[in-house]
Amino acid sequence: MKLFYSAFHGFIHKALVTTYVTGYWEEMEFVPTFPFKNRDGEDQGDAYSLRKLSPLDKVPLLVTDDGRVVYGSEALCRCLDDISKADKLYPQSGSALWDALTRHDRAQTVFDCTVQLNMEGWQPEEQRRMDLYHWLWPKILGSFDVMEAEAGDWDDVMDIGHACTLHALSYLDFGSKFYDAVDPLYPRYEFRNGRPQLTAWFNRMTQHPAVACHWNQDYEGDDSAEHCQRHVREALEWRKHGSGQ
Repeated sequence: MKLFYSAFHGFIHKALVTTYVTGYWEEMEFVPTFPFKNRDGEDQGDAYSLRKLSPLDKVPLLVTDDGRVVYGSEALCRCLDDISKADKLYPQSGSALWDALTRHDRAQTVFDCTVQLNMEGWQPEEQRRMDLYHWLWPKILGSFDVMEAEAGDWDDVMDIGHACTLHALSYLDFGSKFYDAVDPLYPRYEFRNGRPQLTAWFNRMTQHPAVACHWNQDYEGDDSAEHCQRHVREALEWRKHGSGQ
């Protein structure tokens, strides 16, 4: 299988956590991409485009051995969980499942909002939309407040809600340090301030093997656009000759 993903390891990747927990870490072929900017902050245009595999042209994207293309982080994690050779991240049913999915969707929204804010910061300062900042930040701050209230009751078992929460929290940290633009409302925001329970939980969970295997561990293989496009071509051949749709 091939996993196309954003090759920044300064935040915790939900898809990589899922790959590890479900037992596919050793056999997965990881294909690093830079959909927007590379590690030097340089715009990459369409050099890493995945449009031939997905109309969304975004990561993460999974290609199974039979050529099936699965895109969208939720679908990808569900797929790996369904064929897991080890542990699962989705509870089977009932209140545990609804709780995990609620935590997942809350964290996914925080992540999506943070991505929007970071991209807005790429615009010239005079063109940035202040109404967007005022619209998105209450969603982020309110979510963090609820996380703080809940975190004291969270256990240290990795489920999909916890994986996505780690993803969102660490990405906000990453963005405030990596991108040059300073947020006009909350410059260099620190989610840990005033949230001891959430901070303690985050610190414990970053010791989980599914996190430690990649977080702050730079990718050491070929991360060029040529390498990415070679894997795109291989994936297209798999889809052509396999049974996946």
